[in-house]
Amino acid sequence: MSSAQVPSESTAPPDTGPGPVPGPTGPFWSGIGQTLSRRTSIVAAVVAVVTVVLGLGLPRLEFTTGQENYLNSDSQVAKDNVAYQDLFGGQAMISLFTVKPGSELKDLFTTGNVEKFRALSAKLEKDPRITAVVTPLTALEFTHNLVTSDDGNPINSAAGQILLGARDRDPDPASADRRLQDSLKTLQRINEIPAERRVFDDPEWVDFLLHDNTGAIRKSLRPFFPSDSTAQMVVRLQGNASIADEGEGASAAEAATKELTFDNAEVVTTGAAALLRDINDYLRGGFLTLGGISLLLMAVLLVVAFAVRWRLLPLGVVGVGLVWAFGLAGYLDVPLSIVTIAGLPVLLGVGIDFAVQLHSRVEEEAQLDRAGHPVAEALGRLMPALVLAAVAGIVSFLALEFSQVPMIRDFGVLLAIGLPVIVVATVLLLAASLGFRERRRPTPPKDYSHGPLGRTVLVLGSLPRFTAIPLVVAAVGVFVGGVFADGNLKVQTDPEKWVNQDSQVVKDIQTLKARTGSSSELGIYIQSGDVFDDKTVKFVHDFAYQQLEEHPGDLVTASSLVTTVSFLMEIPDTTLVAPTGADIERAYKVAPEAIRKSTVNLDGKSLNLIFRTGPGSLEQRAVVVNDIRDTVAPPEGVRATPSGLAVVGTGLLENFEKNRAELTYYALIAVFLVLLIRHLNLVRALVSMVPVLIAVGLTGLISWAAGFELSPLTAVGGPLVIALCTEFTTLIVIRHLEERERGRSPQAAIDEAATRTGRAFMVSALAAVIGIVVLAFSELPLLRGFGLVVALNVGVALLSALIVLPPLLLWADEQGWIYRAATSPARPPAAPAPAATAEAPDSVTDDTATATAGTDDDEADTDATDAAADADEDEDEDATETKEQAGEPAEAGKGTSV
Repeated sequence: MSSAQVPSESTAPPDTGPGPVPGPTGPFWSGIGQTLSRRTSIVAAVVAVVTVVLGLGLPRLEFTTGQENYLNSDSQVAKDNVAYQDLFGGQAMISLFTVKPGSELKDLFTTGNVEKFRALSAKLEKDPRITAVVTPLTALEFTHNLVTSDDGNPINSAAGQILLGARDRDPDPASADRRLQDSLKTLQRINEIPAERRVFDDPEWVDFLLHDNTGAIRKSLRPFFPSDSTAQMVVRLQGNASIADEGEGASAAEAATKELTFDNAEVVTTGAAALLRDINDYLRGGFLTLGGISLLLMAVLLVVAFAVRWRLLPLGVVGVGLVWAFGLAGYLDVPLSIVTIAGLPVLLGVGIDFAVQLHSRVEEEAQLDRAGHPVAEALGRLMPALVLAAVAGIVSFLALEFSQVPMIRDFGVLLAIGLPVIVVATVLLLAASLGFRERRRPTPPKDYSHGPLGRTVLVLGSLPRFTAIPLVVAAVGVFVGGVFADGNLKVQTDPEKWVNQDSQVVKDIQTLKARTGSSSELGIYIQSGDVFDDKTVKFVHDFAYQQLEEHPGDLVTASSLVTTVSFLMEIPDTTLVAPTGADIERAYKVAPEAIRKSTVNLDGKSLNLIFRTGPGSLEQRAVVVNDIRDTVAPPEGVRATPSGLAVVGTGLLENFEKNRAELTYYALIAVFLVLLIRHLNLVRALVSMVPVLIAVGLTGLISWAAGFELSPLTAVGGPLVIALCTEFTTLIVIRHLEERERGRSPQAAIDEAATRTGRAFMVSALAAVIGIVVLAFSELPLLRGFGLVVALNVGVALLSALIVLPPLLLWADEQGWIYRAATSPARPPAAPAPAATAEAPDSVTDDTATATAGTDDDEADTDATDAAADADEDEDEDATETKEQAGEPAEAGKGTSV
């Protein structure tokens, strides 16, 4: 290129053809491109075989919504919960009976209802997925058994003996006397009801069993009769069951009560197991509908905005890639949870992004540069950038492996294995398909670089170069601000808030909460060498009263064999006396089998204590659980362990909050190291990271300003933003280097890269947004929030890359920090300069060499002329650098390899 041809900073030099494929791996990828484009039949056969083999892994995918998604299997909380469910069963399904207006609670026990309770209990207990069934009738039977005896004398009943013993142990004579008076009143009430009428369909007897001498519902019965108008049936599902079995058990409990009509009452059956079942069902079915909508919207986008031949090809290519990715995940036993299922739209969006970039580059080489083999040329020039972007994405996703939450780690694994698989599918199928097309019907020339998308990208990156330093300062400030904003975001880890709030299950749970003041439970299992010794019983008694007193709003009632007896002995204005081991053993002998199973495990030497928890967030519940863990002090030989659904929820909260913010920092560090190793240039790596810092910071600030609540899904969006924004910045930086290698000045390289790649950037980014934002139409708030937040993040990442990077890149390049033309040793004036582009690289075919021969010869002549002129000028290296920094382009073919 002669000095007269040197462009100004705002003018690109005349197109001199594609020139040599840059970089150490360019020729390799160019050769791959030639092979794939010529061996289309072989590629098609290989793709078909791989698709079938990996497709067989799809049925192996398992949907999970159990505790294994929330807790590490080797954690003590998880082990304790497994042990608890082995001892006393799993989740509870609650059937709430609400008496109709004008009726009383005793009216629930009509002859017909009593028969239905018995039939219902018998039917459910036969189901192998159900451990125990405690109906309101079962609870009354326990009280009946306690206050009656074989000889008909109430004094000889279990309750009579327990009350006499409590009176004898009462240290206060006045208190002991009040106990005696209360016992006499109880005896009088019993004797007023003839023995033949002491049956469960007699209103007076039921009223006696339900109410104490003050007229209030007996404290021991309040877990089953929360108020004077409600009663509860507790169906305990099998412990540690699969999500399928647990869901079927929940459905069986719902169906059993749905078939029945009760006198004087309406019934609602619900529970956490039904909630998790509905989530699981949605993951299996409804989510595929959203995937179909996403594909349809992407197809419309490609048809409308991606003005290339075979514009729907990227969609088909990525569809095959998704089969490969999820099939491989099935073989690797990566579970699909409410978090990992979101990998489908993420991989779909990222896959379309990569496919559009490659497809657009092939069209560019065919239409603008008239390459003899556009597929080979495109792969040789673009694949180094795509590979770097893919590696950066993989390491960013792998940062999620540091999470303490299993389902978030699984999400990272799914993305980390899915991305390279989709990239491989994209390269194979696009190269073969477009190579086949170009051999039979070459793409005609066309200059699309001045279209609306190219102009848009050019305008977005048109900030003046003096803004570079302020942008760096702003990047740091925005990132720091985003870190503080992210720390103030609310994290929603309550599964009830993850699902459709208009669903029947959620409405039923809300009804249960409103009428009983509770919908969940906190279990404590107490292990002892002898569960009926005085030491163990006194501990359970004291512990239950202590927790109810210290957490009155969070713990509503306590239910256990010990508390049943303790509450029976509790008389107003008397000394609180603990039961003895003998008292508990008496109660155990007369307890119905379902209550025995629910409260005592003799083989496991364990007692069960269940607190019904009041309404409140998991954060509030975590305070209670942690307080119990920190303050519980059982006697020697006794162990008390919190467990159950409430503990699993608080365990998720703790695991989630342990290092949520650190995941973003790990991803940033990993991506920066990848860029530094690839470029071996600190400034290039730093410049590439500035838009990433802005994108990460802005997403935190925008989420905080908009009042978004984070979920376990949306809260890990940091690594996703980093991966996507790094892809955009990587493609821009490497394309800029390519244009500099062609001989363009920094400004001309920026402009040319923008106009040529604008179409691909805008379409690929919109496709990524569409792939994710479709989740905003999900009926699950968890996925809706993810769709909105991550789609916003992708948009921020794109704008950050297109607006912030160009002026920063231009400024740094003009300082000589981004690209420096290779300097040659001094030559004798007469010696002609070698023609760097006189021959095509080995990987380019003869046709390509022939197509560019004229251009190469011209460049060789120009090089010789320039070399002769250089011989008459000062060859001092500092002067050369001064010219480069002033904006004079390097000679074509002589720049530092990209």
